[in-house]
Amino acid sequence: MVYNIFMDAFSALADPNRRKIIEILATNGQLSATEICEKFPISPPAISQHLKVLREAKLVHMEKRAQQRIYQLNPEALLALGDWTKQITQLWKQRFDALEKVLEAEKMKNFSGIERTSDMENQIGREINLTRTYNAPRELVFRAFTDARLLAEWFGPNMFTNPVCEVDARPGGAILIHMRGPDGVVYPCRGLFKEISAPERLVFTTSAFEDQDGHAIVEMLNTVTLSERNGKTQLTLHAVVIKMVKSTPEITAALDGWQEGWSQSFGKLARTLPHPKEQSR
Repeated sequence: MVYNIFMDAFSALADPNRRKIIEILATNGQLSATEICEKFPISPPAISQHLKVLREAKLVHMEKRAQQRIYQLNPEALLALGDWTKQITQLWKQRFDALEKVLEAEKMKNFSGIERTSDMENQIGREINLTRTYNAPRELVFRAFTDARLLAEWFGPNMFTNPVCEVDARPGGAILIHMRGPDGVVYPCRGLFKEISAPERLVFTTSAFEDQDGHAIVEMLNTVTLSERNGKTQLTLHAVVIKMVKSTPEITAALDGWQEGWSQSFGKLARTLPHPKEQSR
């Protein structure tokens, strides 16, 4: 019964002219049928019909005063309608939240359909912190992260080269690096810049390993902070695993060597940056 009442109300409000009548009464309070008609370009009989529908849906009250018919909103009906709408909205929100959890669970299955493992759970949130000091201005160290030519020279562990290095140094800009190991195997690394505040801060993602469709299996969030220390630049890296959708011995081994990989990269960075005497030439 309650459902039918609300459906009648929604049906009455489906017409834009009736919605406008509700808005007019909400703004102006009590009005006669004549005063309501004056606010519309359509005929008085048409307005009378709209008022009848609103009255039957119990959204407005009508009172006869002499030769006039005075209309006003029925606040109880409108409040009840609003409360019912909020309840339905909350129910749908709960359903969407449940659906999101189901979809996330499906997403977190690996690509062979194997459920997420405890090892994967343990890896997400894994973090590293490194600090290095360079005898170079921080503007130059900052540029080493945003200039593709410089980045290609030092990014990756020892004995790795980067035949492809593309950098779009802006928030939302992409990073694409093909790291080639000493055995010739290429490891694509993709990422996105989240924040760029020259010359003191960079926040960007990097990925490791890809599925057959090119989607990242492991993703990290990296925050690089640069500060001046006695004419030198102190670099601080905080990196954390934010995504892992598959666990294999190869991936676990790579994460075990993650910190060492960055450490070797920073060693190569020190050799890439020009010596202060060379900068003055």
